[in-house]
Amino acid sequence: MNGLKTSLKVGLQILKQLALADGEPVTVRFLAETLQQSDKYLEQLLLPLRRARIVRSIRGAHGGYALARPAKQIRLHEIVAVLQGAFVFCDCGNQKCHECVNPEFWQALESCIDEALASVTLADVIQPTVKPRRLSPTVVEGPWVQGGLGI
Repeated sequence: MNGLKTSLKVGLQILKQLALADGEPVTVRFLAETLQQSDKYLEQLLLPLRRARIVRSIRGAHGGYALARPAKQIRLHEIVAVLQGAFVFCDCGNQKCHECVNPEFWQALESCIDEALASVTLADVIQPTVKPRRLSPTVVEGPWVQGGLGI
């Protein structure tokens, strides 16, 4: 399995800078210098974030980008959906699939990941002292749900 896409990692760095700006517009040039990335690459990431209403653009001489909502109201699953895409282990959608070993397990694991991402906010991600939370055992039903870990 591959790790997080670079677009998600850089996108989270962008969102952190916007959160730290506390509503003040941040220019792409400032982001490029701070994150050591090209303006064009950052603009490619900001466009889908704007379309998803995670960030907003501000026009004018003192314009730039800002978070569209407070960091506490932006869920990690929104960001991941835009910049990484869904985590899919078994995409057959068929319980009688012969390619996947136990499709129900993989679909339950996907549900666990979605639930975990939905429980975390951007504010949680950018705070250095936050500890990951354990999922409740009710996240999914199945014999693999033990100890609140979700699988």
